[in-house]
Amino acid sequence: MKDIDYALVEEVRPPIYTAMKYWGKKPHNIWREYIKNYTPKDGLYLDPFAGSAMSAFEAVKAGRKAIAFDLNPLTTFTIEVLCTKFDKKKFEEAVGPIVEAISNDKIYKKYFSTKCRHCGSETAVAQHYKWATKEIYEMGILCDCNLEEKYLSKPNKNDILKAKESEQLELKNWFPDVSFHRSPSFSGSFVRAIGGANFSKIWTRRNLYVLSEIFHRILKTEDNALRLQLLLGFIKTLHLCTRMCVPRREGADRAFSTSWGRSAYICADRQMEMNPLFLFRGSCFGKQSVESSISSVEKYLGKIPRLMYVDKSNKSNRSNTFDIKYGIIDVNKITDYVSENSIDFIMTDPPYGGLVQYFDLSALWLVWLMKADSRYEPRFENEITIKRGIQELPVYQRLFENGLKNLYKVLKPSGKIVFTFHNKDIKIWNAFLKAIMLAGFKIEKVIHQQNRRTGESNVANPYGTSANDFYIRCIKAESVDFKTDEGEFEHFIVQKAISLIAQRNEPTPFQILFNGLLAEMSTAGFDIKDFDKNIESILSKHIGMIFRTTDNTGKAGNYWWFSNPEQYISQPDKMLSERVEETIIAILRRRVSVSLDEVLAEIYIKYPNGLTPDVKSVDKILRRYANRSGGKWTYKGEEMEKEFTKHTEMLAFLAKVGRKVGYRIFIGKREQPESYNAKALAELADITTLDFVTDKLRKARLEMVDMLWIKDGTIDYALEVEHSTNFTSGVQRVSNLDDHTKKLMIIPDERTAEFTALRDPLFVDNFIRYNWKYLSYSDIERLKSLQSITPEDINTYAKEIKL
Repeated sequence: MKDIDYALVEEVRPPIYTAMKYWGKKPHNIWREYIKNYTPKDGLYLDPFAGSAMSAFEAVKAGRKAIAFDLNPLTTFTIEVLCTKFDKKKFEEAVGPIVEAISNDKIYKKYFSTKCRHCGSETAVAQHYKWATKEIYEMGILCDCNLEEKYLSKPNKNDILKAKESEQLELKNWFPDVSFHRSPSFSGSFVRAIGGANFSKIWTRRNLYVLSEIFHRILKTEDNALRLQLLLGFIKTLHLCTRMCVPRREGADRAFSTSWGRSAYICADRQMEMNPLFLFRGSCFGKQSVESSISSVEKYLGKIPRLMYVDKSNKSNRSNTFDIKYGIIDVNKITDYVSENSIDFIMTDPPYGGLVQYFDLSALWLVWLMKADSRYEPRFENEITIKRGIQELPVYQRLFENGLKNLYKVLKPSGKIVFTFHNKDIKIWNAFLKAIMLAGFKIEKVIHQQNRRTGESNVANPYGTSANDFYIRCIKAESVDFKTDEGEFEHFIVQKAISLIAQRNEPTPFQILFNGLLAEMSTAGFDIKDFDKNIESILSKHIGMIFRTTDNTGKAGNYWWFSNPEQYISQPDKMLSERVEETIIAILRRRVSVSLDEVLAEIYIKYPNGLTPDVKSVDKILRRYANRSGGKWTYKGEEMEKEFTKHTEMLAFLAKVGRKVGYRIFIGKREQPESYNAKALAELADITTLDFVTDKLRKARLEMVDMLWIKDGTIDYALEVEHSTNFTSGVQRVSNLDDHTKKLMIIPDERTAEFTALRDPLFVDNFIRYNWKYLSYSDIERLKSLQSITPEDINTYAKEIKL
């Protein structure tokens, strides 16, 4: 077994995981790699907070046995329904009569019919109604005359009248007349917006009528597998026809669909009332449906998993004749169901301290499911979470710590446990880390794992964790040792911040800095419970001395940089963004045609944690240097090689200009091997090494500059040619030179507009502060054509940035 010490690349989710909505789904292939790596072939894997049950299925795909427990009954339902044998014909025969019966239902026909705006028929069907401030303003309509094509129209008087009348409908079949349980999830504003503190109020009355009719017919289905499959179609329908769904904006070009987009109970002024029967039929057949998901299970996993359900009645059963052992089990009771020292590997996504109220959100489905099966009735009192005014941080920490102690008992002495965690609140982080250590675990590695999808738990927050997760790998420890010295903690934070920014060698948004510090802090063992200072306030005390900050218009927080960069930066040659760009170019040159995932795989290994670039920046670089076709990026070889040649040619021109002025020429170490007119640039240089510079760090930095013009051992001019690279990196390399040294940036004519439009305050400030000027390629060509050149000629062409 070799440890996984860097981020992995997330793949596209297969149909099995699009079957049901679940908040905060994790990247399936990444978890499979962990399970396969850390669980031996004959071993046992455990996920005590199994959630969407993805981990259990990935264990089966990896050829491992899995135990998947969760207090949330939705996990059990998911496992059971996805492990049913799917018979398409039988399923169609079950769905058809339900849809037909409701289509012909008098009440349904009355309240979901409208006049066709094309043929005048009164039997057209409303696919949806869009509301704003309690008034319908638009409808989606379907009529036989329009060849099954939906169209949009404004409501007529009859449509408006029917909507008002429908709220008085009497329902003949069961529906969840269930009051909201006590939780801040159901705010006063939400209750007022939907008209009462009851789950039935989440739907309009006519939608609730249709749902109750569908549900009534599903419960009559005698075949257990079919009933579960129909219930899955029903579950997929429920949330999409609530009052919480909002119409998409016009620019989205999805006028006929909606979603429950926020991980919360929120009812906005703008609502989209979807026809439940349309949704149910779409949930059963087509893309992301019951049919597509369950029919793919056996092919994806290689088998239909053998299941073993456990509860109080058979908790002593330790048989291994299963692929997935599952149940509605509390982690604080897990030792009743799992033997001590029996688990090889645990990987789990534990409660985020109330960041997402998974159980409350699941209640929308469970209030229906518990009518079908009493096992699905939720037990909110045992949930490990934080709920304002109900269960606060100390209780969360105690319950979580007790649960982790149970995990310590069932894990083998040689086993490992990986937690994925994400929360913007340092107090929650500390409670989480402290629980880990008090349970007897030692943090072995923290990995910042970028995910392609932004999970619901990854809320936008200007000063907090990123839109990704931390993977925290632990082993059993012999003793617990907390660091509690506040001064030591502050020193640690400042030094780690210096190190991280120096490694990046570029102004760093606070969010990225925060992520890197959080990973470092987690492994260092600090107990920060009594520290009333957060990371930002600690660092802010050193603004003006060590750090300087500038505004950032994005959500990632202000840029952090050094007041005196030359004192701290450890890689003087290149900024992180430039190093990443050169790495991607090298990959393209080496492989010619690559997928984004193949590029990310190399990038994640080379630039871990606080150095990892986001996917969008990688994609941007690929667009610059490659063409996309058929899911691959193909290097713009001939075009880009011409670009690189242009950079080399300009250095050759500058060597001629400098020599005409009377200078000896130094060309940067990286550029010296490059060829121009069949000659290496080194042959055009008078000096190939800066031995007269005695300071080693300063020498290393200067030898990375594109070109220096030198006279009598003094550097009079420093020149950077920025053909396609970041303008900032050249400024950084050269700005530590003496003020008497003139600094020139040479840019292509076609980049002049881009350059002069730059408003990055750090770049502009440094450009002015260190007396930079810039010239275009055409300026250099004019100078080269002169018979003789003086410094005054150069000053004629050199320009300053105008604010």
